[in-house]
Amino acid sequence: MSGIKRQKITDLTELVRGGKRLPAWLVLWAEKKLGLHALNVAHDKIEDDWDAGSQDNFFKLACKYLNLNYELEGLENIPKEGPCVIVSNHPHGMSDGLMFGDIAMKVRSDVRIVVNEFLHHVRGMRPYQITVDVYGGEAAKRANMQGMREMLRWLKDGHCLLVFPSGSAATWSWQDKRVIDDPWQQNISAIIRKTGAAVVPMHFSGHNGLFFQTLSVIAKGVRSNFLAREILRDGKTLHKVRIGKPINPATLAITETDEELSDFLRLNSMMLRYPRTAHSAAVATSEREPIAESLPSEQLEAEINALPADCLCAHNESAHLNVYAAKASQIPLMMREIGIQREITFRAVGEGTGKSIDLDEYDPHYEHLIMWNTQDRKLVGAYRIGRTDVIMDGPKGFKGIYNSAFFNFSQKLQKILRRGIEMGRAFITPDYQRHPASLDTLWMGIGKYLCKHPEYHYLYGTVSISSEYEPSTRSLILSYLQHHCMNEELAKEVKAYFPPKSLKLNSEDERLIPKGLKDVRLLGHMVSDLEKDGKHIPVLLKQYMRLGGRMLSFGIDEDFGGTLDGLVLVDMCKAPSRILKRFCGKDYVPIPDEASPTDS
Repeated sequence: MSGIKRQKITDLTELVRGGKRLPAWLVLWAEKKLGLHALNVAHDKIEDDWDAGSQDNFFKLACKYLNLNYELEGLENIPKEGPCVIVSNHPHGMSDGLMFGDIAMKVRSDVRIVVNEFLHHVRGMRPYQITVDVYGGEAAKRANMQGMREMLRWLKDGHCLLVFPSGSAATWSWQDKRVIDDPWQQNISAIIRKTGAAVVPMHFSGHNGLFFQTLSVIAKGVRSNFLAREILRDGKTLHKVRIGKPINPATLAITETDEELSDFLRLNSMMLRYPRTAHSAAVATSEREPIAESLPSEQLEAEINALPADCLCAHNESAHLNVYAAKASQIPLMMREIGIQREITFRAVGEGTGKSIDLDEYDPHYEHLIMWNTQDRKLVGAYRIGRTDVIMDGPKGFKGIYNSAFFNFSQKLQKILRRGIEMGRAFITPDYQRHPASLDTLWMGIGKYLCKHPEYHYLYGTVSISSEYEPSTRSLILSYLQHHCMNEELAKEVKAYFPPKSLKLNSEDERLIPKGLKDVRLLGHMVSDLEKDGKHIPVLLKQYMRLGGRMLSFGIDEDFGGTLDGLVLVDMCKAPSRILKRFCGKDYVPIPDEASPTDS
């Protein structure tokens, strides 16, 4: 009646008391409802194909006969040789394992997948599986030691291991109001450390149905009995599968514990689920004004050469770079060129005003650091710098500070910032961004400026994270900074007028940040892997982090391409001495505040 020619994978009559006495029609009806019949029929067809001489592997045939279809991205990220662990979330159950194997076998044949003992009954799986018991107690843990030893041997021999670190299908979480993976097992992290294997993160879309989730809430211990039923649902949808880039052992070694590594790997997998919807929120091309035409180099050079000698802040002879500090009134022609090069540079990363020249009402009362190439006779970069007390004592008061238009500063913080210099509108032109001397020389200029003004020992301003980054990447950077880089005391003293309300990770991913992403190097790795063009975290953000900068607030600047702006404060009295010596010289001694108000 069932049409099954061979021994069943799972026979319901063997699982229930008195099952052998049940009528055949009832057994068949129950097996169909539970999804067992579909598994048995598929296994029969696979055996038929092999008997007929088919060379297709088990996973490929299983996906074919169970109608498991997926849309795959990133297959090229699976290494073709060498020890490799592919880790994935586990939203469904058996379907994930079958698709997992089919995907990996497209690249390499030396594959083993870690499975629970239910699949041990499937003959076609046996050549590819390492069996563990994820539902047992202490006895199961002892039995699983054999599986652990097999995993170690397999990886040490240079092969590929497929793992669902959660060990079981994802279930409903009341805390997160969504279906999430169970906790990832840390023993997988220990194996990875011992073998030095590269790790490839993977993510499957979707989750099991309402019946399974309800059962998981009220009787979690019996949910495994109903996993086969979910395969019927899984055959009716297109699963989206995304594979991330390999993470090398040196990066993995940055994590200090197995728990940190486990959280880092899970975060890598979960970040793959966010849609890639990166687009520039900058002014549309059709609405942009044409860039203004630069003045002849001779005119700009003559204006630079006419500056007083004490305007020179830094000189890099080998790179032909000079850095000058000047008031806007001293350099009217150069200010026009600064506006042109700002707009060109910012447009290239999805920002910019859309105007022909990027100048605003703040430029006239600020000073400007100018980096000039004496050989090419070109403007290479610039920084806008404002001595806060000077501006506050002027006609505009604190409203003369650029960032007062984006953040509401308390009186307490305004008083602190009188000892600070606002930094902003920084750029290095595209032609010189890859020259390592460019940023260094510009910061040498900042250092020498500080030496001339030791009464200022705070640097503050915004660092921009362009809308050219994926929204999920910007959310990740924001979450990292909020967890690890905040000045908690002074953050209470400032509020953004336009906070980044839409840039949020899922709550279960947020919980991974404190331990799974403790080091900015790990953040840099993830950002580079998530971005299509491989770009890293903004270089200026890294520079402020090197100086010990702490974040105060975050906002969105819709008029500047929808950038995410992080308000950062650097206390030069607490910056690493080696960096201070490099940029400011050994004689630089900032004058500290007695109250030390920037302690976080």
